[in-house]
Amino acid sequence: MSAHDPTAGLPSEVLAYIRELEARNQQLTQRVEQLEELFRLAQLKRFAPSSEKLKDRVFDEAEQVALAEPVEDDPDGVFALPDTGLPAVDGSGHQKRGRKPLPADLPRTRIEYDLPEDQKVCPCCQGAMHRMGEQTCEQLHIEVKASVLQHVRFKYACRHCERHAEHMLAAVQIRH
Repeated sequence: MSAHDPTAGLPSEVLAYIRELEARNQQLTQRVEQLEELFRLAQLKRFAPSSEKLKDRVFDEAEQVALAEPVEDDPDGVFALPDTGLPAVDGSGHQKRGRKPLPADLPRTRIEYDLPEDQKVCPCCQGAMHRMGEQTCEQLHIEVKASVLQHVRFKYACRHCERHAEHMLAAVQIRH
């Protein structure tokens, strides 16, 4: 006896229904595989390293060296670097470090810290020090309403020592 066919002896309507279900099952299986592939690609795009920002610009160093013409008679003795195809670096594109400044519309209370008179004397030449500037740091102070406390620390220097390139700065320590 040959292998037993489980569908043998079933009515033709049932066999047609089984074939229809098998075809639908195959379509759904293909759709699931397609969606899984799309999901894998989306995950790869989302979680892949983003350090390669210029993926369409491939730099082939060997190709650039081969295309560059050798310059034998350079009067300055400096050779030109090959063009990499990457954008030029802007020197003015430096971003400030630290936090963003507090909004200008907030009211400010200025708290000044100054040296006592006996400390405004240069330790090396005993000359009087002059105020050369101030350092301001802002602190957000929230009570019932928000305000900004400006802590101002005056800076002093000796005019005599400044001329002799000795930078003796005296400043008050700020205690918050």
